[in-house]
Amino acid sequence: MNRTVLFGLGLVLLVAGGGAVLASVWSVATGIWESWTATAVSWMQDAAHASRVSEATTLSGVTIAALALVLVIVVGAMVVIVSLGGGRSSVVVRDETGDGAQGPVVIRQRFASDAITRSLAARGEILTSQVSASRVRGTDVLHVSVTPRRNTSPVDVAATVTRLVDNLATLTGRETPTLISIHSSVRARLAADQSRVD
Repeated sequence: MNRTVLFGLGLVLLVAGGGAVLASVWSVATGIWESWTATAVSWMQDAAHASRVSEATTLSGVTIAALALVLVIVVGAMVVIVSLGGGRSSVVVRDETGDGAQGPVVIRQRFASDAITRSLAARGEILTSQVSASRVRGTDVLHVSVTPRRNTSPVDVAATVTRLVDNLATLTGRETPTLISIHSSVRARLAADQSRVD
């Protein structure tokens, strides 16, 4: 749904921008643009006059409808933002119920990042790794981004990261939903070429 809305908005903006550019460089398009603009302005003026609340005010039904539409768009945008989550988070695991002798438990993103990235740095097939955390619909989610060397099996990389995440869960006593993304880059290709030269 969110992608559909963004795609639709982007398409509208693209068409509007393309129309504006076309109107500025092509005389025929300029005439059509001016004709449509004049027609639209005239229609809005007529509609505003016909739907005027009273003769003593300039407030019209068109104005009220436009304000209502803006309000609906703002509320819809807020709903989409809330559904996407709370953005970046500094917490990986939080248990504020205080059950057990240890009381509330909060594990910071930096702890998980150091544990995972240092383990991955010791592996020759991994060039770079980055760990971040975000809050999605009230749930803390860990994101592990990895760039392996060229010709490294992504299945093996995913299995390695999964094993490290499982070890972290065993260490902390809490499982955290985790997204693993594996990237390729120019650096990965250069590293593969360098290894062949050596």
